[in-house]
Amino acid sequence: DIYSIEDLAQLIHDLKSANRSSRVSTKLVSEVGVGVVAAGVAKAKSDHIVISGGDGGTGAAAWTGIKHAGLPWELGLAETHQTLVLNRLRSRVVLQADGQLKSGKDVVIAALLGAEEYGFATA
Repeated sequence: DIYSIEDLAQLIHDLKSANRSSRVSTKLVSEVGVGVVAAGVAKAKSDHIVISGGDGGTGAAAWTGIKHAGLPWELGLAETHQTLVLNRLRSRVVLQADGQLKSGKDVVIAALLGAEEYGFATA
């Protein structure tokens, strides 16, 4: 388990040491304060940050842990983008929005809020 940004930084370092040409992606749940966490992730040299909204889910989590965990992706994405820009870290990472993007309108909103990539999935 990852308990601190230092643990995550060490894991990113280990992954990049094992394969120097790899891109490391870090998935964060959209919640208040996610921008600060994302800044730490960018400083730890992650290449890609996924902001996942509370409406999505993952097959890797228990059913009780996948529904309504976190805030809408729009809030987390906006906070993350703004925090990275203010700390001059935005150019270090690619931002992806994830979690119940359902239409072209969602993609446009995500792009306006700072996303460069968009995650779609079906159940």
